[in-house]
Amino acid sequence: DWLAVDFMAHGWDVKHLIKLIVSSETYRQDSNATPELIARDPQNRLLARGTRFRLPAWMLRDAALTASGLLNPALGGPPVRPHQPEGVWEEIFMGRFTYEPSQGAAQYRRTLYAFWRRSIAPTFLFDSAQRRVCEVGMSRTNTPLQALTLLNDQTMREASQALAAQMLVRSQPPAQRLDWLTRQVLSRPATAQEIQVLSRELDRALKHYRHQPGDAEKFLGQKAPPELAAHTLIASLVLNLDEALTHE
Repeated sequence: DWLAVDFMAHGWDVKHLIKLIVSSETYRQDSNATPELIARDPQNRLLARGTRFRLPAWMLRDAALTASGLLNPALGGPPVRPHQPEGVWEEIFMGRFTYEPSQGAAQYRRTLYAFWRRSIAPTFLFDSAQRRVCEVGMSRTNTPLQALTLLNDQTMREASQALAAQMLVRSQPPAQRLDWLTRQVLSRPATAQEIQVLSRELDRALKHYRHQPGDAEKFLGQKAPPELAAHTLIASLVLNLDEALTHE
């Protein structure tokens, strides 16, 4: 309550309020907790520990766009139509409506501006509420369909490709590029073991795409050098780590 009063009294904007919240000691509590603390406050009503939960789909999309530098932060305006698989609307509406994805910068607006139809939500919002009934809370889910979306959705692929392109223009050794990727997505440096694993997978991907250049074209939907396809694959791997998908 006192924070809301100060917010109104000082005429702060929303960004200032968010900065106060996320920089507060309460918000930055560790998700780890002792058995004694859990026994004392099992529901975390005293906010003695940080909450740990899987980010909802709209946050995952916005986080990927932010990490890759693709996010369009424009405020207001009409809704936009992010990428989704072809034929979804046609099947639901028996061909009466055709889904046309937005072009240009509009494609990378925040998910808040995604266009909805009451009968079908955007396909990437895999944990969204049903618009045909009233739901007072948001469900948190974790199903194989989420992994299928996060690994194959076009927006996620474009975010991975943007990260890969930024890695390749950096005049650094491969290990430092991989460390930059980890910092960009996970907000922390990579460990030596992580660099070893990522380097191994990058080498495997490079070898594959150099021997099968057609697979790189299929993966990215355009002619592309093997290096871009391989680094895109590694960026997708990091974007799909549990640490990238979970709020700690």
